[in-house]
Amino acid sequence: MTEGHIREEDLELFALGALPDDNAAAVQAHVSTCSECAPRLAEVRGRVALLALAAPQQKPRADAKEQLLSRIAPERRGERQSPPRSDERRTPSAPWWTWVLVPASLALAVICLLLSWQNRELGQQLNKAQLVERGMANEKRRAEEVARTLALPDTVTVKLAGTPQAPQAAGVVNFNQRFGVMLYVAQQLPALPAGKTYQMWLVPATGAPISAGVFKPEETATGLLTAQVPPNTAPKAFAVTIEPDGGVPQPTGPQVLLGAS
Repeated sequence: MTEGHIREEDLELFALGALPDDNAAAVQAHVSTCSECAPRLAEVRGRVALLALAAPQQKPRADAKEQLLSRIAPERRGERQSPPRSDERRTPSAPWWTWVLVPASLALAVICLLLSWQNRELGQQLNKAQLVERGMANEKRRAEEVARTLALPDTVTVKLAGTPQAPQAAGVVNFNQRFGVMLYVAQQLPALPAGKTYQMWLVPATGAPISAGVFKPEETATGLLTAQVPPNTAPKAFAVTIEPDGGVPQPTGPQVLLGAS
């Protein structure tokens, strides 16, 4: 079961009659009341039926016609054959072609299951590759945004210095007031207590501080962080404080970095 539903492999084994009785009974009981698994089982049964029909047809033996005619010839002549003695009666054997079709059908069913499993694996790998590709595309767009912002003539650079709370810390903010784009990095910040995070603030010339995002020390070690604030906001200073996880609307914790614009 997966999230309350029958796994695809169990449905396939059930359709082939290869599940143990207890498991088969559980699958049958679930499918009879589940609107999602019932059509899936019907689809699996359809695939198994198609596999049986796809088994290669075998040509009868060359003497099959002669044997058939020799058996019906006495009836055509009106002759009656005495019934065989009880000791001569034999249990009818299965037609010869069933010994070909049954193994062939089972082999094709096994191949179908293997191909189905391989298709699922390939689908998962494709999804992972697409996620990686999207991540790389996002990183590329971010790098292009950083390059454009740094190249603008009205982008200012503000250095951040550590406060007594973190004297070894340092940072840099690149800010374009016209577009409200911030790029910043912070280094040598002390480890955070449990349940705490760092939060960047733009302190405007007038009004309350504006949050520019939260981050952990390890995030700034990999490169610049970006933030979007209201365009045309004149900065007076930039600061980093220690706040609860998730950040707060207005600074409440101690400052660890500060830089005047």
